[in-house]
Amino acid sequence: MKAEAIVIQRPERQSRVQKAVFGTVTVFAWVAWAFLWMPLITFAAWVFGARSAWVQFYVENRIGDGGDIDVIFLVALLCALVFTSWSGYNHARFAGRQKRRGNKPFTVEETAREIGASTDDALRIQAHRRAVVSVSDEGYMTVQDVR
Repeated sequence: MKAEAIVIQRPERQSRVQKAVFGTVTVFAWVAWAFLWMPLITFAAWVFGARSAWVQFYVENRIGDGGDIDVIFLVALLCALVFTSWSGYNHARFAGRQKRRGNKPFTVEETAREIGASTDDALRIQAHRRAVVSVSDEGYMTVQDVR
C-alpha cells in the first residue's frame, strides 16, 4: 500500500457517514492520547501542591453558605453568555458569504515576465506536472527538462 493511499486527497468525495466515522475515531484517539498523559499530569499537580490546595480549601474548610462558589459560577455563566452571543453574532453576520475575494487572473505572458522566463518556457511548464529549471546568475529562468 502506498503512503498516499491512506491520506485523503479529495475529502469532498467522502460521504457524510465516512466523515462522521473518521471524526469519531479521531476524537477517541485524542481522548486516548490525553488519557495516557494523566499520570504525569497528576504527578506534576501533586509536586506543585495542587492536592494540598484541594485538601485545604474543599476537604478541611468547606465553603459553608456557597457564597464564593456562587460568584465563580456566575462569572462562568457570564463568560459563556458573552462568548455564545459573540459567536452567534459572527455566524449571523458572516454565514454563507465567501470569505475571500477572488484573485485577478494573470495571463501566461504576465506570469512569464514576472518569473523571468520566456512565454514558450512558461507554456511548457504549465503543460506538464514537473519541470527542471535553472536560474542564471542574472536571475533569469530557463527550462532544462519537462516531464
